[in-house]
Amino acid sequence: MSKSKKEARGRFSSKHGDSGMPVTPASGSCRTSLPGRSAILAALLLTTGCATAKLVGPNPIVPPDPGERRVVVLEPFFESAEWRTTVKTEHASLVGPYGRPQDVVIQRQVVEKPLYARVQSLAAEHQAVLAEVQKLRPSWQVTSTGGMSALSGPVTVVRTIVGEMEVVESNRALKNLACGFGVVIWPLLLFNLSPVRETHRVYGVLERFDAEADSLRPRLLRYPTQPDFAVDTRMLEPLRRSYGLDLTFEEGVLASEPEREVVLVGGFAQRLAAAVIAIVEEDR
Repeated sequence: MSKSKKEARGRFSSKHGDSGMPVTPASGSCRTSLPGRSAILAALLLTTGCATAKLVGPNPIVPPDPGERRVVVLEPFFESAEWRTTVKTEHASLVGPYGRPQDVVIQRQVVEKPLYARVQSLAAEHQAVLAEVQKLRPSWQVTSTGGMSALSGPVTVVRTIVGEMEVVESNRALKNLACGFGVVIWPLLLFNLSPVRETHRVYGVLERFDAEADSLRPRLLRYPTQPDFAVDTRMLEPLRRSYGLDLTFEEGVLASEPEREVVLVGGFAQRLAAAVIAIVEEDR
């Protein structure tokens, strides 16, 4: 073989190998490929995006127990909220054609009451408020209407009506949009490494009735959707106060909705307990 042919073959082999095929650069000799970056971001998103909801911001302020003995009866909760059509967003993680996880956003319309005014939520809120008020006011005897038969003397009945809820602040729509487009535009996934932050405001009414236990017992009525009694308060003069309670929470963009609802119902009950204490201790 002539010298010129050998030199040409040497130049060809140095770039393509002896087989004539392109040589893959050694590991670490080039930057991370785009699919590799997307996989890393997707893994980070799944880690931070599934973070369970947690309440943020200050807890309700309740003054110390003054030590005054009271008997407080909490009726099962009523609701006055309207049925509404809402769009529920759900996320499913699928494996793409190259083995990379991809998040798919699924939206569906449902007709329901606001979270805090649903039958199961009202029952959970009632039990939680009973426990929270008793914890914050150990000098009180706190019971539901089912314990009325064992009571005597003056009692304070508190009626709770849970009304509408509004979202006063939220970045959820922007986060969902970034998550959806991040499947194909991977840098948008970086936006979802920070949590969704949302504030709910729950409206309603508290009513306080002061009466003798003996006069209230004949007024007990079975509450159709709750496991305890309501009180026929006709001819009784109430002390009525409206409320608007705020709950701010953070969660991952892919967080579980059932877990979020448990956290929010518990947080609402905590704030509602403070409002119940305030109306009971208010001078008439």
